[in-house]
Amino acid sequence: MRVVWLVACLSLSCLAHAEKADRSKPVSLEADSVRVIDAQRTAIYEGRVVMTQGTMMMAADLIEVQQDERGFSVGVATGKPVNFRQKLDGREEYAEGWAERVIYDARAETLELTGQARLKRGEDELRGNRIVYDAKTEFYQAQGGGNGVKGRVRAVILPKSTQPAQAVKP
Repeated sequence: MRVVWLVACLSLSCLAHAEKADRSKPVSLEADSVRVIDAQRTAIYEGRVVMTQGTMMMAADLIEVQQDERGFSVGVATGKPVNFRQKLDGREEYAEGWAERVIYDARAETLELTGQARLKRGEDELRGNRIVYDAKTEFYQAQGGGNGVKGRVRAVILPKSTQPAQAVKP
């Protein structure tokens, strides 16, 4: 069933510098139950959902994937929290994220984390109520609390190594 495997669009490979080889790896999904509604091109995975694809792993309480007529998908994951982790391309570092809700839009190539959102890449970290990443422009945007919710955006960015590169001896 094609829509079931379109959950691969949730693979978060859109994150900057994510392991490119993951895109060609098979998707593995485990859940307590799955409902597929072919007429609506929708698949709903519920109960301790774990999805893996290469170095990418996502855990959620529920993941719903909907495919449009052109084959693009929108995936919505919810949990307390949803968490994901993926190796960065060519490095021994990981990108990690946590939020109450994660939406990935394959057509727009955007990733939205809402509800106590946290995104970590290496030692750098970004927190807010809402974090949006646009893969086409490699643009991040974070917002603090809204609608009466207290909170501010918080970023921790470690300085790059300040030691000069060592000269290579002939």
